[in-house]
Amino acid sequence: MASTVPKTAPANDTKTTSATEIVKQLASHEMIFGVVGPVGSGTSEVAEALHKFLKDNGYDANIYKARDVITEWANASEFNIIGDGKMDCTRALQDAGDELRRKTGENSAVAVRLIRKIVEHRAKATSVEMVTGRAVEPDSAPRAYILDSLRNPGEVELLRRVYQQAFCLIGVVCDDETRKSRLTQKFSDAGRDKIEEFMQRDEKAAVKYGQQVSATFHLSEFFLDNSVSRLKTLVGGKEVPNPDWNVTDELGRLTDILSHTKIYRPRTNETAMYHAFGARMRSACLSRQVGAALMDGKGSLLATGTNEVPRAGGGVYGSEFGQVSDDDINPDADHRCAFHGGYCRNTMEQNSIVSELVNALEGFGLKNSPDVRNKIKSTRLGQIIEFSRAVHAEMDALLSAARQGVSTIGSRLFVTTYPCHNCARHIVAAGVDEVQFIEPYLKSRALPLHGDSITTVKKDWMAPSKISTYDNNKGHDVSPLVLFRPFTGVAPRLYRRAFYKDRELKNESTGVMFENFPEADGSGVAQALQVSYAQVEAKITESIGETGGE
Repeated sequence: MASTVPKTAPANDTKTTSATEIVKQLASHEMIFGVVGPVGSGTSEVAEALHKFLKDNGYDANIYKARDVITEWANASEFNIIGDGKMDCTRALQDAGDELRRKTGENSAVAVRLIRKIVEHRAKATSVEMVTGRAVEPDSAPRAYILDSLRNPGEVELLRRVYQQAFCLIGVVCDDETRKSRLTQKFSDAGRDKIEEFMQRDEKAAVKYGQQVSATFHLSEFFLDNSVSRLKTLVGGKEVPNPDWNVTDELGRLTDILSHTKIYRPRTNETAMYHAFGARMRSACLSRQVGAALMDGKGSLLATGTNEVPRAGGGVYGSEFGQVSDDDINPDADHRCAFHGGYCRNTMEQNSIVSELVNALEGFGLKNSPDVRNKIKSTRLGQIIEFSRAVHAEMDALLSAARQGVSTIGSRLFVTTYPCHNCARHIVAAGVDEVQFIEPYLKSRALPLHGDSITTVKKDWMAPSKISTYDNNKGHDVSPLVLFRPFTGVAPRLYRRAFYKDRELKNESTGVMFENFPEADGSGVAQALQVSYAQVEAKITESIGETGGE
């Protein structure tokens, strides 16, 4: 694996201006990685693998754990995190994290303390005295900070604002059964019910300042699967590295992409999800934006879809041409919720059903109050989705293919959010082989309702479109199942930065590819600067004086 430390660019035919050179010299060469994943996914294992890889490739790499800064705060605040057994201690730690965010009024409170760890290390590494409130400027030494494990979107939002493109969030994927198995081994003092409750709280706590992993996870720039064990046990009990564990290879690909030390181009699923992400942004839905991309077996795009209100004549609002292609839609003819009434019909119907229920039960002693109505809405009654006016993104893509007369048999669907149970049944019926998604969708009952035709297990899976030609004479009894699995690889938010050609790759005279690629031309620069942009402005303009002359 090539070194990921930035190298000096080879000379080319263009003379670098002094201003450009100033900016290059001010690059910090620091990388900040966040790691997020649901409990049991092995975020610490991924963090350790990344730490080793970066150390081996010349970085001063350091890991800082969220649990450590929470523990420090709890000890200083005399908040008790002691429990009877591992599970109780871990739940007490969750309580402490929640209390830290609640008491400070900042959902980013854990990230604030992780940032302090970064500053402390930089001060020590650069032999600078750390004074509260005084900046500790980076030098040009390559350093990496790995933050394990982020659990609230506020943490990611703060880190991204502070470190901008130098920050990269890694989402760790792991199938539910593997997670439950790992947690059962780790918390042998807890029953399955407690473990499932623990997993649910981790995924989406009842309060915004709690752990919100499902909302944090989809903010990642890169996803990798850690379902496979790092070690495998041989006969006799000896543990050896598992060749199927590819986490280190995937992390190597990520760091090479970020540092542009190798040429990488997108995998088919990465391009497909980028199409879905682009379609997503067309939606004017007041609840959420979802995008889908339908691909054929060879990776060609068949159709895209977004969650949007259907329009008579076919398709959805916002997708048709006007008199000319760059005309805005006639506002009077746009009947999407955002522009027609300004409210969500599904939410209004939910509220109407809850009120009807409360009114019907008033005679049985149920008090009609906002607290009671909110409590009812917190149940699955508040998750009703059938009164939405929008066609879901998956359905829009499938219907778009149907209108064009394109077969969906053997296709693959890439969607930014896990399909709901209504879409799932149509996906199965349309002959789709596989679905990949990024965001979880807690309201979906797709798997409980359609477990006979859907699987989440990739191992030994065979595409339904291939089973009809399967050699049954070999004695195999194969039931067709559509594979629903999390997306892995470069996320859409990193796609352009990862794959856009923003620098010279070959010597223009000889045509030979450079061994070490030059600096970017400016359109894809990912490094943070050592100083603020205002200080950079001052440095690069001081040579022209007050009048702008030579």
